Amino acid sequence: MNNTLILIVEDEKSLRDNISEIIRHYGFRVISAPSGEDGIKTALEFIPDIIICDIMLPGIDGFDVLARLKQAPQLSSTAFIFLTAKSTRSDTRMGMNMGADDYLTKPFTKEELINSIHARIEKLAKTLNTQGEHDKLIETALDKITSLTKSERKVLAKISAGFTTPQIAQKLFVSQKTIENHRVNISRKLNLSGPNSLINFALRLQGQYLENPAPVNSPSASSR
Repeated sequence: MNNTLILIVEDEKSLRDNISEIIRHYGFRVISAPSGEDGIKTALEFIPDIIICDIMLPGIDGFDVLARLKQAPQLSSTAFIFLTAKSTRSDTRMGMNMGADDYLTKPFTKEELINSIHARIEKLAKTLNTQGEHDKLIETALDKITSLTKSERKVLAKISAGFTTPQIAQKLFVSQKTIENHRVNISRKLNLSGPNSLINFALRLQGQYLENPAPVNSPSASSR
């Protein structure tokens, strides 16, 4: 049995049962809901890996389901596939612009259904792998923050708050050239390559921690 959990949100029982049967046949775990409201409740309770949702539903439609689930942090990695009898470009564009991962138009074959599911699984695996590697880099850089000077910490704190080089220079009463030199030194000391790596790293930190580091003789500092 595949550990991937798939939620089917479809009001037509025969179609819902048919899709569920096909998916189970290929070894996936399946849960289902007959309406948009039930789909949202089920998704929040079980946190599925993939949601296959019809657009035309009683009560709230599939677009509303997607919009509301996009607000749930715990479902940030859940893939969303729209299912609909409509085939107009405007519907497809609207769904994709809202953040849908794929779009199946009825009638569809079981091969099209399974291929879409497999594509979502492969994309999720790559995303999780990339995120894992990124988190390791962040952890490594965090261990090296103590090597930064007080001025470099202040610059990093301002970057973490979203300020640009000119804004940081103005706030710290130094030249932009000085800020650029600090950025280069910070990237070198933390083994961060390129400006985007430094910005991404800084945005995940709290400015107060950077500007008010633990004293050198404190337990947290001595343990580094």
